[in-house]
Amino acid sequence: MSNFEFSLILYLFNCTLLLALIFRSIKKKSPRVFLKFFFLPILLCIPLSLILQNVSDISDISDRQLIANVIVSLWCFKSFTSYKSLKISLLEEFLDQVRQSISNKEYFSIVYSVTKLSFFQFLCFSSITCLNYLSGYSALSGLDIFGITICSLGIAIELWCEKELKLYSNDQLSLIRTGPWSITRHPNLLGIVLFFIGIEILALGAVGSQWSLFGLFLLSYIVVKVLIPSTEKKLTLKYSDYGNYMETVPKLFPLKLK
Repeated sequence: MSNFEFSLILYLFNCTLLLALIFRSIKKKSPRVFLKFFFLPILLCIPLSLILQNVSDISDISDRQLIANVIVSLWCFKSFTSYKSLKISLLEEFLDQVRQSISNKEYFSIVYSVTKLSFFQFLCFSSITCLNYLSGYSALSGLDIFGITICSLGIAIELWCEKELKLYSNDQLSLIRTGPWSITRHPNLLGIVLFFIGIEILALGAVGSQWSLFGLFLLSYIVVKVLIPSTEKKLTLKYSDYGNYMETVPKLFPLKLK
């Protein structure tokens, strides 16, 4: 089985699951199911990729591959109860298109929109696809340890953010400036970016994984050009002092860059 065939099967599986989620949400007349389980297709692609690898006798499972699969699986499980506001910002335009297609009874348009969305989702997680095809030597290298460290740092930042948000759960009127938000305006997005960078570093040990860099570039573009502007627009409207906060705290990375 070629890399293309392997990836195509996983993409079609991913697309089918996203379609099932969106039509389930349409039946329920609510996007809650779709938003909550948006990363479920990625989670289920992992065991399927391992089955394909075993059945096609592509390669043995390496330590690098095993660790990456466990980390990404845990991240996907975590996404079922996290990232609600980010998923809304990310999928807002898509959901508007689906609502418009439903009102116009253009169901083929819904399928097309989901197919396109699935492609972008699959591409963002292309590093794990590469690791599950030809993951390279079994033994971990220094680069692998570095990637795991970056991944762990990203997850730690995300957990720190969630802990800080719980402290302000009953105070929606105050702008959070403490904890990680005193270092960067979007620490949760910083954690996500670091997580994906760590996975990509692990993928560098896989054979023929260079194409997965496009996924990391796409994810970075989405964060910088979609999620951050959308989030800051909403926060500027909600908090009168957000403009001053923007002038004093870095946007993403804790550097003196606005």
